[in-house]
Amino acid sequence: MPAVFRTRRLAIRAFTAADAPAAFAMWSDPEVCRYTGDEPAADLSVIVADIARWRKVAARGPGCGFWAVDADGVGFVGDVYVRPFDGIPGEHEIGWHFARPHWGRGYATEAAAAAVGHAHAAGVSRLVAPIDPGHRASLRVAKKAGLLPEGLSGRYAPGEPPSAVFASTVTARPAL
Repeated sequence: MPAVFRTRRLAIRAFTAADAPAAFAMWSDPEVCRYTGDEPAADLSVIVADIARWRKVAARGPGCGFWAVDADGVGFVGDVYVRPFDGIPGEHEIGWHFARPHWGRGYATEAAAAAVGHAHAAGVSRLVAPIDPGHRASLRVAKKAGLLPEGLSGRYAPGEPPSAVFASTVTARPAL
C-alpha cells in the first residue's frame, strides 16, 4: 500500500485487511486503551470491522484519514488520524495510538506532526487534540508536534471529564 504521506522514518498509509493482526495486538493491550475510553479489542473480528470503518474516515473530506503508521525496517507501529468533529463545524480531531513496544521512540510525535502538516496543506484550518489530562505521554506528543495548549474543556466529549485541549489553527492569508 503506497504512503499517503511520509516522514524521515515513517510511511503513513491507508489501513488494509493485512494490518488486522498487528492492529489487534496493539488494540487488545489494556495500556494502549487506558486513556482512549475504548475497551481492549476482544478478538480479531472487532479489528477487521474497525478497519472497514476507519477506511471510511478518508471520505469525510480532504486531509482526513485513519492511517496505519509503518516505521522503516520495522513495519506497523501504530496509527494516526484526522476526522471532522460531528456537530462542531470547522473543527477536526487529530489523534494517535502506538503499540507499546514502540513507545518512547518519537514515532507518535513524528506521525502527529506530519498529519498536522498534511491536514493543513489539504485545507483543514483547525485541528484539535482533546487529551486525558493524566496522559502525560500524549500531552508531550501534542506539544512536540506543534499543537498549542488551550486549557481544559468538556466541549469535545460532553458528559465526560474535561480534556486537555491542544490545537493547531491556520488562518487564511489575504491574497496579494
